[in-house]
Amino acid sequence: MTKPHNIQETFAFLIQHAQKKTSFSTQVLANKTGWDIAETEENIVNQLSDLIEKKGEEYLVKPEMLRVRLSDFKELFYQKKRLFTDYLLEVSPSILIYEFFMPLSREDRLREALDNLFYRDTIEQRIHEIGFDQIRTGLGLATEYTDESIRQLVFDFMESTIGGYSIYMVNGRYRADQLASRAEVVKRPFAYGPYIVDETTAIVRFILPVEKEAAKFSHGNILEPAPVSIAAQKRAELVRWLFLNFFAEALIRVVQNEDEIWLLESGMRSTFYRWIKRED
Repeated sequence: MTKPHNIQETFAFLIQHAQKKTSFSTQVLANKTGWDIAETEENIVNQLSDLIEKKGEEYLVKPEMLRVRLSDFKELFYQKKRLFTDYLLEVSPSILIYEFFMPLSREDRLREALDNLFYRDTIEQRIHEIGFDQIRTGLGLATEYTDESIRQLVFDFMESTIGGYSIYMVNGRYRADQLASRAEVVKRPFAYGPYIVDETTAIVRFILPVEKEAAKFSHGNILEPAPVSIAAQKRAELVRWLFLNFFAEALIRVVQNEDEIWLLESGMRSTFYRWIKRED
């Protein structure tokens, strides 16, 4: 194993050459670190390949070296892992974003309802609650589309489109009755309850990619909005129906005795949904 002081020497050596943009040979690096030539060549290939590159017969330190901390640099030798991760950029030019505005009074039930929709058996239960005929009608599927095909379509949707959600809290207040003057509010009987109510609201956000493609940018059109294809619009309708019926309708069932529940849709289109408590 490379000795700790050699790692620090190597780090300082690379930082210096990155700052000065000067090249060095394998022998120079070996002399500085105390490694033999074989060990130096092995470390260049296995530990330092993210940080240096060969130019002719010598090496140059990449500019990224100036962002590296000594503690991270040491992990290259102790844990034998790469310093930088390679990512494949995936672009979703068409997305749907849904944000639920829900009271926090039943956060436990809310999270339970959300988490239940990530299990195959609870999704299966929701399929039977909606019914195959209603799913077939809602998605405009042909009558010969079998129940098993519908079941697989829903599973594929959940698998490929909905991988998670995020929750954040906002504090606000709202008017709990018809618009009134201050004098009228003061004279209200106590049984009417407060006129202005403070409430903490949980906002549950889902980001649903409608179509995916490899990143293809040119300098001329990177900021221009991409046209939405007919296929993307049709898939958006499918995603929208499945989300509203499998997620939205399941979530509002856990909220009891609220006057309204809000859902905001953005992305490919802007739509505001309100579930209003029905007065018997």
